[in-house]
Amino acid sequence: MPSSGSLRLVVNADGLGASAERDRAVIATHQHGIVTSTSVLGNAADPIGVKQSLASVPKLGVGVLLSLAGGAPVSSPATVPSLLGPDGRFPARARDVVLNWAKAAMKADEVERELDAQVARLRDLGITIDHLCSRAGLGFLPVVAQAQEKVARRHGIPGLRMSVEKPTLAWTSDVRRSFETAALAAAAWFGRRELGARRHGPQSWGFFESGRLDEIRILEILGRLGSGSHEIICHPDLDAGLEGVARNSEAFALTSGRVRAVLTDRHIELCRWSDLF
Repeated sequence: MPSSGSLRLVVNADGLGASAERDRAVIATHQHGIVTSTSVLGNAADPIGVKQSLASVPKLGVGVLLSLAGGAPVSSPATVPSLLGPDGRFPARARDVVLNWAKAAMKADEVERELDAQVARLRDLGITIDHLCSRAGLGFLPVVAQAQEKVARRHGIPGLRMSVEKPTLAWTSDVRRSFETAALAAAAWFGRRELGARRHGPQSWGFFESGRLDEIRILEILGRLGSGSHEIICHPDLDAGLEGVARNSEAFALTSGRVRAVLTDRHIELCRWSDLF
């Protein structure tokens, strides 16, 4: 366990298995940058391909990005009908899942069944999992949070992403995104109170910056970090290699020399989720 005055940071790239562009970026920003961890899309279409990608980066921490929005379920559609649309697939948008929850249409046992199936499929391939999180923050909905907790306990997974950054002056630049991030933070706070004493992982950053986490924003986040354990959530994509990558992209920021220099100057220790427990 780290000492109370230490500063440890997980840099987690969400969505391995979501696309070829995301897979290339996760691997490249781990091998040539500061990414220490990834979260595999729970209902990834090609889990065998995911395993093959992970075999090339044995030091990369691995979690599961549990999904209830976009794509097909891992469970048989007949066993999770309250989670699916008429086409037998998840709703395309996270807001539709939230609406389904607000109408009390989501059945808790079906949520748990599907999340367990997503984790079990990856574990059955021999992939070691050290944390769970959720696509689009849907794991902060009470019914999903409770299912995640049960699945984590069942599979002996130590970490859950259940913490969102506190408001900063940057939030005034985008009212809509600020409202969405604040709503996630409130749900996460409630979820932590309801779920009890299980370790819910580090303080997470990047919800507000999601999709626009450039070099400047990463440097801003690093400047805000206090002692303890933190996570920066990123979503890099690469059409090709790192050569000529745009300076305003997440891939550029995650391989930036300036970012590395700040990590060194602030004595920030990069680590994986498994290193925190």
